[in-house]
Amino acid sequence: MGKNTDIMNDFALQELKRIYSTYDGWKITPQMQGSGYDTLVRLDRMSEGHRDIVKVLVTFNKEMPAKLVEELNKKEKSTDGMVPRYDSAVIAPLNADTSVLPAGMKIYTMNSFAFKGNELTWVKKKVAKTPVAVKIAA
Repeated sequence: MGKNTDIMNDFALQELKRIYSTYDGWKITPQMQGSGYDTLVRLDRMSEGHRDIVKVLVTFNKEMPAKLVEELNKKEKSTDGMVPRYDSAVIAPLNADTSVLPAGMKIYTMNSFAFKGNELTWVKKKVAKTPVAVKIAA
């Protein structure tokens, strides 16, 4: 048996969990798929007697997808009758064009991807170099 997800979906989930940890009680539910790897995700949790709901747009595009940006601020009713606290955010590669987003929107940059010009590049972690012991013959 193997996994039925694309590596880009794995990177998106990794970025989501980095910001909204499941240890803090966040439940992740994909809501809407855009073109390519653009995904709108709903996160919710109970915190201090309140229900927190956050909609997050995860995109790998240089420009924000207008259709999904509109969906970010649409409020949803809570199924348990509580009045939820809403928030929204965008996770995008470094150097993505976020000028179309509303003022005050939380924008998180990905650790793994960045735009260099118009090209999406994978940002590799720097390898720590360790000194090599050299044995000197006597």
